[in-house]
Amino acid sequence: MGANSRPSSLSLIFRSYLGDLRQWIGHLVTGYALAGGFMLVGAVSLVVAIGIGVAAAFHALEVRFDIWIAYAVVGCAFLVIALAGFVVGRALLARPAPEVPRPSRQADMLKRSIAAPVAARLIAASRPGAAAGVDPTTQALAAGAAIMLVGWFAASRFRRRPDAFQD
Repeated sequence: MGANSRPSSLSLIFRSYLGDLRQWIGHLVTGYALAGGFMLVGAVSLVVAIGIGVAAAFHALEVRFDIWIAYAVVGCAFLVIALAGFVVGRALLARPAPEVPRPSRQADMLKRSIAAPVAARLIAASRPGAAAGVDPTTQALAAGAAIMLVGWFAASRFRRRPDAFQD
């Protein structure tokens, strides 16, 4: 339970944070890919609209008011799609990026993984038969460290929120 348990718990905490970070990066990449896709659709539609517009102008000169209205309607439809794609893509790129995940859950896990072995050692050392080999200075230092650890855990667990009302 001694030195062998600490690296595995630290490894689990580190892996847990890496999982949160990987999920955050996945959401970020997905958002940029979606925005890029909409902008690509907008760019392709704009090229198509320009092509149809040129064809419509050509045909309008050739036929004189018969079929050019149909080309104009189709060209304007692609133009509207292109502009909508650009607007949606720009809106997706303009939103703020999600915050980097904070390792608060992993910090709580670390506190628990440190506090449990210290408390177990103190309980074991407080038995009458086990205390014969430990000097009083080490016991006092261990008790002080345990009290500070419990105080740190309690203070971080029950601290006031920054948005709480203060007089």
